[in-house]
Amino acid sequence: MKRTDTLKQAAEKQGKPSNFIIFNQNNLTYLTNFSGATALLIPENGECILYVSGVNFEQAKTEAKGLRVELLKRGENLMEKIAKQAPAKKFGVDALPIESWRTLSRAVGGEEKLEPINNLIRDRRSVKDNEEIKLIREACRLATVGMQKAKEIIGVGVKEKDAAAEIEYAMRKAGSDGTAFETIVASGATSAYPHGSNLERTICDGDFVIVDLGATYKFYRSDITRTFIASKATYHQAIIYDTVKLAHEKALEAIKPQVAASEVDRIARCVIEEAGFGEFFVHNLGHGVGLEVHEAPILSPDSKDALALGNVVTDEPGIYVPGLGGVRIEDTVLVTKNGAEILTAGPCLP
Repeated sequence: MKRTDTLKQAAEKQGKPSNFIIFNQNNLTYLTNFSGATALLIPENGECILYVSGVNFEQAKTEAKGLRVELLKRGENLMEKIAKQAPAKKFGVDALPIESWRTLSRAVGGEEKLEPINNLIRDRRSVKDNEEIKLIREACRLATVGMQKAKEIIGVGVKEKDAAAEIEYAMRKAGSDGTAFETIVASGATSAYPHGSNLERTICDGDFVIVDLGATYKFYRSDITRTFIASKATYHQAIIYDTVKLAHEKALEAIKPQVAASEVDRIARCVIEEAGFGEFFVHNLGHGVGLEVHEAPILSPDSKDALALGNVVTDEPGIYVPGLGGVRIEDTVLVTKNGAEILTAGPCLP
């Protein structure tokens, strides 16, 4: 069944409009398997219309299957065009800047004819179908190639920027369409910044080195982090690393369908707090991964999400001690009926 049809079914169950106008780029890609459109009209009856500017029109006609591709000419008013082509009592709209929302509301005859349905699509996208899981598996395989390269080259005297370049090149050669986000190679004190990456710094003896990377394959993404130590770990470094590793393992054991995402976060956080490092775990345990590297569900202390069969999420506890450095261990995992299946793989310290 087409994803546009399953969206209609989900909307009907929740009493939402059966006519949709989609603008968010990731939602457009999810529903059409094409990147580069301007908007998608999903009417209650009849064919869907994909609006595309001239620069992507010919490509869309080739790649976007099962819907009508319509050229949005230079100077045409998109909102008025949509309103004329699909008069309806009410439209579900995913996401628009406030001024564009006002323009659309005027075109369709009033703001009361528009209803936000972004959460409806959010929930649909959070549960991956078999095709999505297949693509994410490949993205994870490519990320594993990058992390293996990191293990080979991370060491004293290596510049962070050079390491990042080698990692990304290895993933590209293996088949990646690009990085899922800017590759992080953070060493020494900079590794205490969860998203820090100096890139100009040269790795020194005794440094923690956090490597956080991801690959993209046919729009889908992956996310993996490992922490290396340049030379031999000190006793204090080993304690920090082992604590994060245990938190990671305990969270994996807790990931199952119908488990509250906040509970998985709590389990990992308790391990770190009991070891005396609670104040240094400064971010959420994890997040969903798919067309975006950060999407639903969210694994955090205040998350309202419950895990579901088919979710793809990260498990990434961390400890970040200012002035010393940080440790993070992260995998992308699939929620199955039997628990968490790790999709990424990579080297860990013994």
